[in-house]
Amino acid sequence: MKDYKILFTGSVCSGKTTAIRSLSDIETLDTDASASDVTVRRKKNTTIAMDYGVLELTSDARVHLYGTPGQERFRFMWEMLACEFAHDAIGMVLMVDNTRKDPFRDIRFYAKEFSDYLLKRRLIIAVTHSDVEPSPDYQEYLSALKNLGIMTTVMFIDARDPRAVLGIVEELISAVERNIDWDSVCDRLLDNNGFTLDFYKPLYEETLLDAAMNKRGVLGAMHLGDEQEILCSNIDDKPTKNLMRNIDRLTDAISDKAGFLGKVNNVVLAGPDVQTLSVFNDKSQSLCLCSDRDISLPVLKQQASDLLQWSIENDYLA
Repeated sequence: MKDYKILFTGSVCSGKTTAIRSLSDIETLDTDASASDVTVRRKKNTTIAMDYGVLELTSDARVHLYGTPGQERFRFMWEMLACEFAHDAIGMVLMVDNTRKDPFRDIRFYAKEFSDYLLKRRLIIAVTHSDVEPSPDYQEYLSALKNLGIMTTVMFIDARDPRAVLGIVEELISAVERNIDWDSVCDRLLDNNGFTLDFYKPLYEETLLDAAMNKRGVLGAMHLGDEQEILCSNIDDKPTKNLMRNIDRLTDAISDKAGFLGKVNNVVLAGPDVQTLSVFNDKSQSLCLCSDRDISLPVLKQQASDLLQWSIENDYLA
């Protein structure tokens, strides 16, 4: 039996679990748990360890499908999958959610995180949710990848559709397995797994402000636009609001005066009291948080970054 392996990675809600489920001939192994962080505004459950499925190609060839958790706090699982379970994978599929504010940032991040892994493996970039947000389009991805020095294949797919995800597998496997009847494999998957738009339903029920407050220890939140205007806030104290806006201005001032630091996009103030003030800047918007000092700042930063990546105009309450 010839065994091939493919590793799927990407941000939360990019479709990794769905893609593996749509292909697997076995009941997939997943380690979903109820979301307790910013992902709750997009999905009820999130992968905390790994996804696993198996796709039979012929009587003597099969593909093992591994999926990483999306959150950076589970990085130890990325390392375990890359170094142990999928160390001999034929390629990696980077799933990119096109509804993110800057999907190219996700590509830069994951390409860097898995740079050593990709030295000896082929990379496929699979863009999802383009039916919800059509921009960036295919040509914009090619241009961005060229600027990043990444030469690879870009495919726009619906992770719920076995035909679309199977195209990725065919792209990776065809070079080494030339006797596969891909049409028959596709027909079998459609018969067994089907294709329904209800297979994967992202949730958009919570506003950015609600999602920020969902994080344990966050005492207040404020969303600022590019002119420091308040888009929405549940911080009632006027001095605190003004201080947050001044801190946001400070990020630009520090970047200008201390160029050796690079672009400063977050400032944290922690005094002797129990409350911490944090401002996270992302291009034309900022998220300001009042939080308990017991919260891990790296975790808080990741949560804020993901919130800003998914913020949309409909979130604005004021």
